[in-house]
Amino acid sequence: MLSENVLNDYTEDWVLRCTKSDCIRFDILKRRGIMLFCEDKQIKHTFENIFEKKDVYCTDVPLSGNEEVLCCRFSFCEGTIPHEDVFPHILITDIPEEAEKYRDKCAVLYTGRIFGAGFIHSRTPRENSSSVIHDVFTAALFMASRKGLKNGVYYCGFGGCNIKAKSLISGGFEHMLSYEDSLFMLEYSHKHGDKLFCFDNTYGGKLSLLHETLFLCLNEFDRICRKHGIKYYLGGGTLLGAVRHSGMIPWDDDMDVMMLRDDYRRFISVVESEINSDEFFFQSADTDSEYHSIFTKIRLNGTEFKTRFSSRFGNMHQGIFIDIFVHDKTADIKALQKLHVFLTLFVRSMVFHKWEGTPMHFYGKMKLLCRLTTLFIRHTDIRTLEKIQERTVTFFDKFPTHSLYDGTGEHLRHGAFPAKWLGRPKYLRFGDREYPVPSDYDRYLDYSYGDYMKLIPASLRKAGHDVVSVDFGKYGD
Repeated sequence: MLSENVLNDYTEDWVLRCTKSDCIRFDILKRRGIMLFCEDKQIKHTFENIFEKKDVYCTDVPLSGNEEVLCCRFSFCEGTIPHEDVFPHILITDIPEEAEKYRDKCAVLYTGRIFGAGFIHSRTPRENSSSVIHDVFTAALFMASRKGLKNGVYYCGFGGCNIKAKSLISGGFEHMLSYEDSLFMLEYSHKHGDKLFCFDNTYGGKLSLLHETLFLCLNEFDRICRKHGIKYYLGGGTLLGAVRHSGMIPWDDDMDVMMLRDDYRRFISVVESEINSDEFFFQSADTDSEYHSIFTKIRLNGTEFKTRFSSRFGNMHQGIFIDIFVHDKTADIKALQKLHVFLTLFVRSMVFHKWEGTPMHFYGKMKLLCRLTTLFIRHTDIRTLEKIQERTVTFFDKFPTHSLYDGTGEHLRHGAFPAKWLGRPKYLRFGDREYPVPSDYDRYLDYSYGDYMKLIPASLRKAGHDVVSVDFGKYGD
């Protein structure tokens, strides 16, 4: 039995995933509105939440006559078919006889067996006639937002269908989740009725072992900084984990630290002589000829964490790693901040495309400039491009400004933030001990993530790297 908190977490996942579906034309539904006939409270409540979030009006009585009429009629809650003056445009059912009966009278969404984490009426899926609860909502709204939808039976499930039906996939419908992920979520909900969901099955079920090896890298970095009095902070999702979970985000698969430029230069001056080179490797463009990211890493020797991108470089160190980011000064004037962000994005893109060996593109914009830049980077060695990149990122370091930006990180496009937010480090528990965090970590996390205490939808709680192989070496014994 699922606790109320866990049940709400799963149903909120259905709502959030459906509202973000690219295959539903919510703009059309806003103009039409929805008449909903549904006696099952859980399904009705979910539909109503979707409509509320997308500003689609919903009613169970006719208003303008322009509403799209949805009727849910399931074996676990048969309900009633509306009177013929408001006969449904779309009938959603798991009953084969009902689908056949109304085949020529309306568009029928035949679901077959419905399963999914948090679905009270979930039944064991089978290879034919099994639909994920996410898709029941999304497929119905996909059908409702299509113009000229013909009568007949449509199917959105996985595997074969046990009655004659048209595939919604061939018409442009997209599944919310893979069959494997949906099944894992269902099994997890059966085993952990009082535990919020995350995909803890990544990396062969050794995600917790990955976390342990990441702490080895973090503690080596921390040891060097403490020995030399070098200031740093937990950053990115690692900082978020410390604040929200007092440890790693349960589904995260990397660690981030961040420093100011002066502190980073001090770290660079001592790291190669201080690092335990038998166990760790400091990776930068200077220490690894095939590595050209703007941020540096500490890698764990004797391990492998190979992504689809990094696997292209056979001689590059591929060990498990933590990322080291640097926050640099930027202008205090907004117009100059925007220019600095733009130039940084552009030169970072130049280095990346040189490294990747692909033509320059910039978010689909400035195509002529990108074509000219492609010619430039083809005839310029990558070390020169990296020097241009560093000069751009550090341009304002020589000025007495009071603003910073994430010049080497993923929040660059968020713009500038006050330098005082970092300030003198505070210490928060992260795992078994305390580590330094920004003095005003609340504002910094709000700048980085918005409402950072709110979890992402359950079905998105999965490790983020596109990994092709992982080897824990002696640490996996």
